[in-house]
Amino acid sequence: MKFFAVAAALVSVVPAMAQQLTINTATGIVQCQPIQFTWSGGTPPYFLALIPAAQPAAPAIKQFPTQEGTSFTWNVDLPSGSTFTVSLKDSSGATAFSDIETVNSGPDDSCLNNSASLSETGSSGPAATSGYC
Repeated sequence: MKFFAVAAALVSVVPAMAQQLTINTATGIVQCQPIQFTWSGGTPPYFLALIPAAQPAAPAIKQFPTQEGTSFTWNVDLPSGSTFTVSLKDSSGATAFSDIETVNSGPDDSCLNNSASLSETGSSGPAATSGYC
């Protein structure tokens, strides 16, 4: 009986020890320049997307490849003035959101006509086009 009491106590502690999923709000987002998104906690793989600003139920503006690590670098291919929220979901279903992000103008706008300007640097896994819910 003592074994079951100890096992039950351990099971109740394990979820409390899991680190909460958190995404950092990026600063200095400039069109056609790389920006790194970073996060902590949760359980990989991670599903990273951009959604319309402060609209957590809205369809994604952009989805990124499935991530195994805790960072992703994106060449910003949205025009200056665009606003969005970064949405991050982990494999357990936990979701985190950044603050509202705004794209600033920059000296280059050559990427705005190129929809395939994702940079898969950082800790990313194989590319995936689905899996984000």
